Amino acid sequence: MADELAVWMYGSRVAVIDGESGRPRLTYTEEALRRYPAGTPLLSLSLPVRAERYPQGAVRPFLDGLLPEGEQRRAIAREVRVDPADTYNLVWALGRDCAGAIVILPDDEPGPPPASTLTAEPLDEEALAGLVANLRSAPLGVTGRVRLSLAGAQQKLLLTRMPDGSWGRPVDGTPSTHILKPEIAAYPETVENEAFCMRIARHLGLAVAHVETTQVMGRKLIVVERYDRIVGEDGSVERVHQEDLCQATGTLPDRKYQEDGGPSLARLAAIIEMAAEPKSLETLLRYVTVIAVIGNGDAHAKNFSILHDRSGALRLAPLYDLLCTLCYREDRLAMYVDDVRRTNRVTADRIIDEAVRWGLSRSRATDIVDDILDRATPAITAAREQTQVLPDSIVMTLETQLSRLRGAGRTAA
Repeated sequence: MADELAVWMYGSRVAVIDGESGRPRLTYTEEALRRYPAGTPLLSLSLPVRAERYPQGAVRPFLDGLLPEGEQRRAIAREVRVDPADTYNLVWALGRDCAGAIVILPDDEPGPPPASTLTAEPLDEEALAGLVANLRSAPLGVTGRVRLSLAGAQQKLLLTRMPDGSWGRPVDGTPSTHILKPEIAAYPETVENEAFCMRIARHLGLAVAHVETTQVMGRKLIVVERYDRIVGEDGSVERVHQEDLCQATGTLPDRKYQEDGGPSLARLAAIIEMAAEPKSLETLLRYVTVIAVIGNGDAHAKNFSILHDRSGALRLAPLYDLLCTLCYREDRLAMYVDDVRRTNRVTADRIIDEAVRWGLSRSRATDIVDDILDRATPAITAAREQTQVLPDSIVMTLETQLSRLRGAGRTAA
């Protein structure tokens, strides 16, 4: 394996990672130092451009944030014959297609070729079925020439949608464009549940990843279009840089829940107020309100992300991984709302109080929350019409949650 890894972004070699003694450290290149002013959050808000080398303590949360978690990480480590605790060599093996705009390659290799879906390996139905069937032993579809990475503990398959609409394997650094997730065995109907919740958010006017559902050999999957990829009609792909809240705050993924010491909504709001475009705090409040409406208690720090435009502007990424967890009797909140720690105890007033702590005026926060709640019922109806098979229990849970949020005991603005 190479002694160093090169981090490429937008066709430029912007940083070098060395893994001496298994402790990854990062240094921005001379090219990056010439092109970007000191302090630019090029790779991450936690790794702004500077001449000094970043130590392992600052680098590892960002790199671990690119990698799968739990059993998915262990299975991939077995496939690529690397110790699952060895972050550096896992990135060495998987860095050819990561979340955001970066590509990580051994420093003795040439830079990545122009990104295109046309370099994917076409898949027929039988081959696709095999990939789905083998997700337990080959998470993400990693095997042979497919070396890529995506965070998360849930089983998923990364594929490339080709210009004719067919699927391809993202071989040899071909960018993946879609995420396929099967139903979670312990939680029935998660495919319909997630599609329904994502559609509710879209009908409420929020930025949200596009989803569809499909079946492969009788197995249900939700198909999520990656928002960090822009695909041209000719198959060309532009990678869009992004990072999740754990990466932005230098937090290891195993601390993504607030109860484990992870970031809070107030921490996210402070980052947004400092660095993101105007109105981003209002967008965050809409996100939090919708998350409460659908009873999603699993909106942890890795389920909020920040987009980095090439210009340097920052903004909240579209919503993703929306799921009604309350219908499975999972009521803990991954990130507290005004210190409320249970999904079914959140009220509109507590959401408003949380937003006031961020710096929004009470009257503006009240208007935003009330607007979402007023439009929630028709959004739920429209999303239900789009979701062919949906258990009544999920809809009833949302109706109960919406009634609780509206509440009879609302205080005046």
